[in-house]
Amino acid sequence: MILVVFATPPENPFDVHLEKGIVAPHEGKLLLLAGMGVRAAERLATALAAHPEATGVLEFGGAAAVSGAGPGEYYSIARTFFPDGVPATAISPVAGLPRAAAVCGDEIYRGGGFAWSAAAGMPLLYTMETLSLHEVCRRRNLPFRSIRLVTDDGRGDLSKNYRAALAAARETTTVLIDAATLPLVAGSLSS
Repeated sequence: MILVVFATPPENPFDVHLEKGIVAPHEGKLLLLAGMGVRAAERLATALAAHPEATGVLEFGGAAAVSGAGPGEYYSIARTFFPDGVPATAISPVAGLPRAAAVCGDEIYRGGGFAWSAAAGMPLLYTMETLSLHEVCRRRNLPFRSIRLVTDDGRGDLSKNYRAALAAARETTTVLIDAATLPLVAGSLSS
């Protein structure tokens, strides 16, 4: 059974109310509202300890565009970077989605560039959870995937467009999450 993780309530496209840190079963999946940043990783670790039936983790969330991506586009995160441009980890991508890299930090992205962004070799997004969630899964030897919807143009207007972008994409997001969990359930790690 796949555990699907969301940082915030608007990221959850399913008609299920989630309480932060409490796992809810839904249509053959487990859903978790984990919160943002490092606390999300702590909640994920707790949820995985309480739910050994989880055989993989799929993260879904909004993301700010840093370079090469536009609002309304979906990406599978394939690489992560620290804010100084040092590569962090590679992540197995979700088949059928364009690949992006994520710069991962502990604060909400307020715009501004990362001079090294071209070195990512693909569109670059900003996330607060991907790196720490991936680390939890890596330590447990669980498959991890990340799908991100670009919710803003990276100029620091995240709060202005975030909820509206996620709401407008709700139906597509549901289909993508359902499709992305099938290979994880089947044990396929191919891209």
